[in-house]
Amino acid sequence: MKILGVGETVLDRICLLQSYPSEGIKTDVVKTEYSLGGFVSPALILLSRLGGQCTLITTLGKDLSGKEIAKKLMKENIDLVPCFQSQTKTHMVLVNGDNGSRTIIKDKSTRDPIKDIPDKIIQEADLIVLDRHEPLIFKKIIRKKRPSSKIIFDPSVEVSKKVMKMLHQVEFVILPIESLIKICPKDDLGKKLRYLNKKFRKPIIITAGPLGSLVCQNGKIKIIPAYKIAAVDVLGAGDVFRAAFGYGVLKNWSLDRSVRYANLVAGLQCTKIGNGSAIPTKKEIEKFEKTAQQKQPLSIENFL
Repeated sequence: MKILGVGETVLDRICLLQSYPSEGIKTDVVKTEYSLGGFVSPALILLSRLGGQCTLITTLGKDLSGKEIAKKLMKENIDLVPCFQSQTKTHMVLVNGDNGSRTIIKDKSTRDPIKDIPDKIIQEADLIVLDRHEPLIFKKIIRKKRPSSKIIFDPSVEVSKKVMKMLHQVEFVILPIESLIKICPKDDLGKKLRYLNKKFRKPIIITAGPLGSLVCQNGKIKIIPAYKIAAVDVLGAGDVFRAAFGYGVLKNWSLDRSVRYANLVAGLQCTKIGNGSAIPTKKEIEKFEKTAQQKQPLSIENFL
């Protein structure tokens, strides 16, 4: 399984707090960790741990943060092809120990887009993992990839015309429920899903955190429940969901089985602190799968 990832990589400084502080007061940090952020790098870590042969093309600075990222990727057996910039993005992530919610303070430093990558790397890939930050490379990949190669694309919560156009060109539309509401603010949930299914002419997969996922294919909607867990940190759950779904695609699993597996792995991710640092191993997933229990499926109205 050869997997290519192209996209933004950041270093997350993650601070676990006992509870979220009120404005203007001091608070102690329970635990601090450094983890890989962005979508593509954590996705490749999971896929590498599941047996994939992964290559990452990303922008990095020749600074301490860039060196830390390179070291973590090497440890995960991911081949790194860096495109060097003036500095590496570093985000501060505050995790509320009470409920696992996160507040991200973003580094707003700018970077130049990646302008080109070798055709051979694209054509060798069985699965290609992309974010919305490299539109030039996205266009080239669409032109050069093998017809059998599939793309897993992360639009985050952006619903711009650029992102909508990109979604038309990939095999699966995977969106958080917040994006679905932005795209179709007036309709009920069923109408929203069927509208997108008809518009994109491909399966629509909606992630809704602890509620589970929704799948709409050929106008039919199916609810895939989440798993029962004690959430510690939900950071990176969407990234891991997409990567685990991509693993199912590589294995030629059915759509439902791939989404169910993605729910399972994303749930397990939420039981640890961090993004890249919390990604489960294959053995951990297999162990969790033996005892994990799905929640009772909700009616579609409960997702809004």
